[in-house]
Amino acid sequence: MVALYFIVIFTGIVVAHELGHYLFAKLFRVKVLEFAIGFGPKLFSIKGKETTLSIKLIPFGGYVRMAGEDLGTLEEDIKKVPKERLFNTKPSWQRFLIAFSGPLFSILTGFIIFAIAGAIWGFPEVVVERVQPDSPAYYAGVQSGDRIVSVNGKVLIESSVLSRKIKAGEELTITISRNGNLVELNVKPQLLPESAVFVLEDASGNPGNRLLNIDRAPVSNGYSTIAQMFQVGEIIEFSFENGNKVRAVLKNLSISKPYFALGIYYAAFEPVFNSDIGDFRAGDRIVRVNDFSVEDGLDFSYLVQSISANPSTMYLYFTGDTLDKALKGFPENLEVEIQRKGNNITMNITKSEFISILEKPNAFKQGFDFWYPGNVFEAFSLGVRWAMELLRTMVGIISNLFTGQSSLSEFTGPIGIVKLVGDAAKAGMKMVILLVGLITLNLGVVNLLPLPALDGGRMVLALVEMIIRRRIDPKIEAYIHAIGFFILIGVLLYITFIDVGRFLG
Repeated sequence: MVALYFIVIFTGIVVAHELGHYLFAKLFRVKVLEFAIGFGPKLFSIKGKETTLSIKLIPFGGYVRMAGEDLGTLEEDIKKVPKERLFNTKPSWQRFLIAFSGPLFSILTGFIIFAIAGAIWGFPEVVVERVQPDSPAYYAGVQSGDRIVSVNGKVLIESSVLSRKIKAGEELTITISRNGNLVELNVKPQLLPESAVFVLEDASGNPGNRLLNIDRAPVSNGYSTIAQMFQVGEIIEFSFENGNKVRAVLKNLSISKPYFALGIYYAAFEPVFNSDIGDFRAGDRIVRVNDFSVEDGLDFSYLVQSISANPSTMYLYFTGDTLDKALKGFPENLEVEIQRKGNNITMNITKSEFISILEKPNAFKQGFDFWYPGNVFEAFSLGVRWAMELLRTMVGIISNLFTGQSSLSEFTGPIGIVKLVGDAAKAGMKMVILLVGLITLNLGVVNLLPLPALDGGRMVLALVEMIIRRRIDPKIEAYIHAIGFFILIGVLLYITFIDVGRFLG
């Protein structure tokens, strides 16, 4: 069933993208020889007046084959197709638009999907899970459970919008909904120092609240400076103000530059079961796993992060010299305390069994609901805004790939998408539709990248021709795209390898 969902969804996404290329090629009177869905051996085809529709074995993508586009078949195309209907004889601005139309149609389709989804189901609430003590939000009066309705007078439909405004550091006017009442608050983000997350192995000792030194280097020097003194795999020692020490092997280190923050955490999932799973019942609330207390959704997220680690693994979260959180891994046998209908019950379960429960889609309740605006027209309009904000977020994530702030290991390939589709299908049609919208938008953004073999690469070459006012040698262009194609295949294989690792756990 998951495979069928995947094929139907991916086929729809590919058709939307390739339809853009097809329609613009027809608009400029380029002869389209084939409209293919998938790659590899042909399963069946339908021959039209000019174009053959082909369905192929491997449902990962598709293409529109235009006369005069492929250098390998150029001579054959010239013999069969009038010169004025060949792709490579068209002006550079027309070839630019033909290349651009695919990503354009993907993005427009994504906008339509989110507009329709907004009109049907509404929009996810932005709910405050926890407020950091002594933070700007704390002093402004923001409380756990508040729903943020608007920011600077504009309806908030995506938490990333608020995050971007916070990063700008300017004072904000936020309207919150609390117990059915609207409250307007003014709050100015605070600039926080460098933060760091250390993942340690074979850790011994206990941390304190305030860090003084790492291997005798003062934390006041900054984590970026100190990090140059040691490497992953080395033994390092943390010294705290109260005399506590932690000695361990450095497994990983993540450093964030100084940034503005309000001191709020958004609600995601709550530690409350959404359905009966094993000995757990719908409505059961996890309150403790071994000696780790779970008070809210934020604690639950920390639990999910650290549950698979072994007991000698330690996670240390710092903002400046202040320890925000210290986590340790868990042994194979767990004691899980739950609250069921007002009574506390303790259960014993293996770690592997508990992890398999945590990984089940829709196993736990969301920490927010969906809200609906005044009418369907407003919902449709806000759905377009929702898609725009997600599009901006995607562009930012991909931009971070080129600046080194994110890596390819954070991206998902075909195998990962199959799993996402399966999880979304179990969570309901709403999640399936939203996932389709996300993938469609992502396809449009990725294809706009100025890389050979992608639509963005073809657009760049067409722009170069418009600037230099002469045609680039088709052979050189073909070599550029061929090299780009093999690089993309290599990237796809790498991401697929990462996906398989995730899939196998």
